[in-house]
Amino acid sequence: MNILPIAASSLRAASKATAIRANNIVNASTPDFKPAAPVFQGTKNAGVSVMAQTVNQPVNLVNEALGLNAAANQYEASAALVKIDERQSKALFDAIA
Repeated sequence: MNILPIAASSLRAASKATAIRANNIVNASTPDFKPAAPVFQGTKNAGVSVMAQTVNQPVNLVNEALGLNAAANQYEASAALVKIDERQSKALFDAIA
C-alpha cells in the first residue's frame, strides 16, 4: 500500500482543521459569528477529510488552542509519513539498480 496519498490527505485535513480553528479565534468577538468545528471523516481510499460543521455555542479559546495543537501534531505525523515514503522509495530504487 502506498502511504503517500494517505499522508497527503492527512496533511490537507490538518491544514483545513487549522484554518477552521483560526477563523474561530479571529472572529470570536464578532457579533453574530457562528463558530465551526472541524469534523474528520475517513475516505474511500483510506485517507481522511475534514468538513466545517457550525456549532451553536460561543467560541471557547482554550478548546480552540487545544485543537490547533492537535492539528499541528497531526501535520507533523503526516509529514513524517511523507519522509518515510521517500526513504522507502529510495531504498527500493537502490535495490533495483
